[in-house]
Amino acid sequence: MKMPETIDTNMFAPCGMNCQVCIKHITGNNPCPGCQIDSQNKTKNALKCKIRACLPKKRVKYCGRCSEFPCKLIKKQDKNNKKRYNYSSLENAKKIKNTGIKKIMTLNRQEWTCPDCGGIISIQERKCTDCGKEKKIND
Repeated sequence: MKMPETIDTNMFAPCGMNCQVCIKHITGNNPCPGCQIDSQNKTKNALKCKIRACLPKKRVKYCGRCSEFPCKLIKKQDKNNKKRYNYSSLENAKKIKNTGIKKIMTLNRQEWTCPDCGGIISIQERKCTDCGKEKKIND
């Protein structure tokens, strides 16, 4: 799958994950549409996500804009993401306060686009979905 020219801000999950570069969105017959999109194709984890369920109560679209940020829920999730994928969704969520969502999506697009073929590099597998080139963790 090629990286789109611009990434829709709806692909930025409330917690700071960029759904455009999530393996669950990139691959499969019924790809997850992203955490912000209402659809039956969401993964089980996305459907039962406590962070996503919290947002209507807080009246925010992104955790980084919440008065209780960072809360226990997002800290726990970030710890799991760091352990599993060496990726901090919390750091991404923090940037939303200072940088803004469109800037973050532009930076994420640059970071997760394969320099060889323009494909999407998945956060989980750290390799391009098109050509298979691996991304070094420190890239």
